Amino acid sequence: MSQQHLRQRIVNIRNLRVFLSVYELGSITLAAQTLNLTQPTVSIQLRQLTDLIGMPLYQVVGKKLIFTQAADTLAKYTNEIFDTMDRLEIDLANLREIKAGTLKVAVVTSAKYFIPHLLGSFCQTYPLVDIVLKVGNRQEMVERYHQGLDDIYLFSHLEPQMEPHSIQFLPNRLYPVAPKHHPLASQSHVEPKELLNYPWLSREPGSGTRFAIDAHFEKLNLQFTPKLVIESNEAIKHCVIAGMGLTILSEYALEDEPSTELAKLSIASFPIVTNWHIVKAPLKHQTPLSEAFIQHATDKQSHNKQGITSGE
Repeated sequence: MSQQHLRQRIVNIRNLRVFLSVYELGSITLAAQTLNLTQPTVSIQLRQLTDLIGMPLYQVVGKKLIFTQAADTLAKYTNEIFDTMDRLEIDLANLREIKAGTLKVAVVTSAKYFIPHLLGSFCQTYPLVDIVLKVGNRQEMVERYHQGLDDIYLFSHLEPQMEPHSIQFLPNRLYPVAPKHHPLASQSHVEPKELLNYPWLSREPGSGTRFAIDAHFEKLNLQFTPKLVIESNEAIKHCVIAGMGLTILSEYALEDEPSTELAKLSIASFPIVTNWHIVKAPLKHQTPLSEAFIQHATDKQSHNKQGITSGE
């Protein structure tokens, strides 16, 4: 019998338990009594295991069982199997009750506006859970996604292959923004083409916000050409306050700014409506812990949006 055939067939846990009981007690009779089985049933289980292994497990000398080296080896590994199964059962029970575990979350840098609130409330609900959080630019997070390094990812713009694994959970509206005393700030209605008369500041190509902006202006048949590209929402806001140009940002990214500094503009066809998505790792089996995080995030969005901010 080949090793591959043996690995395929040595899956009868009952046979192993019967053998280990006989081995530890040194008696078929005692093992049968302990397992609440008949002696013939125990003997049959041992015979099946012997046939499977292809070597004898014991000899009967007088009324005593003398175990072979094959039995010693099998007992050693059977104990290891059952120890591993016991640990597996404990770990799975903990995960089912979300008592413990580690959740790996990877987010783009702009998720800093809401991920602390989301993870904080999750950890309050499940205090024994450990979080490993990775933060980086979009390209870095997409690469991590393709490598399957994390359990959960957060993106505002999805790659096509991400869509089957994604769950929409947080709206993200993008507004044109100007300094408080900009000429457009006092107007109640502005046509989009008027925006092209002013310099623009924007996130880098490839970011979720930039993708949404480019797509929106393309639908309006307008050419969006930023004067300055900056890889940070915070830096963009300070540049707008300094009078260097206009920008388009998430409404949530503006919540921590004093109302005297920046103004949302009333522009026809705005805001641009996008959404944040939770994306499951396609290369990993989703655990009860990651499913609990997804449920927590979607429940929080549904019942209490206060305190969550975003903007990619």
